[in-house]
Amino acid sequence: MKRILIIVLFLSAGGMLFGQLGLSLDLGFQYGMARVADNGETLRKIVEPGVLLTVRFVPDTIGAFARVGLLFPSKVDEGDLTLSYSQFKYILFINGGLGVSFKVPLNDRFSFIFDAGASINDLLYGGSYTEDIDGSWEIKLDNIGQTYKGGHVFKNVKMSEVYNDVAVGLLGNAAMRFNFTQNIHLELGAAASFDFLRFKSYKFSADLSNDWTEAQKTFPAEKLDESSKKLILEKDMDFSIFKQFTIIPSISIGFTF
Repeated sequence: MKRILIIVLFLSAGGMLFGQLGLSLDLGFQYGMARVADNGETLRKIVEPGVLLTVRFVPDTIGAFARVGLLFPSKVDEGDLTLSYSQFKYILFINGGLGVSFKVPLNDRFSFIFDAGASINDLLYGGSYTEDIDGSWEIKLDNIGQTYKGGHVFKNVKMSEVYNDVAVGLLGNAAMRFNFTQNIHLELGAAASFDFLRFKSYKFSADLSNDWTEAQKTFPAEKLDESSKKLILEKDMDFSIFKQFTIIPSISIGFTF
């Protein structure tokens, strides 16, 4: 009985605290478009649906917000190249934001909300398949009639390809909130971000954990990752300045504590 009473008191105190902080949680649907442009030319275009989670702490009219959304592209147009979901195990576009939130009550039912802060958008895609890797070698010396052989054939190796494209910039979101009750509301919003910093990474590797001893004998040490027991066939990283525009209309159902 004492434990139940303690839990009830704890939840009540937490509810009072969150109420003072003006905590609200919103979960909804978004339909976003991301576009990378250079000198008027579109280098990338993504137009796909997704989900969105928004958390706000607005005690009165000003506070803080954090949001994270997921788009699930079936394809990504990279210039003349189209990357489709059928080619990869996954394609995801993660869009997030963190900053200051403003709330302006218009009447008992409606409020206008504006969020402003930093944005982070991340395009990830990757896939895997199995393949045999022939790491055997043979050297013939005709003058002495000798043949030297070595290496190893690796069977059913899991090949992995991972691409990660992170962009950082500024975000603004304007939303209209309709309160069904004091706690439950509907929110219609439209967010836009401009990203200007970009970090790209790409890795193509082979999982040789099942034959790691043979892998160490067969391949150069600089091509082997000891921690993951993988053969790194290709690896690239790049930091640059670019232009990415993202527009994300959304509709959410929320709860205010």
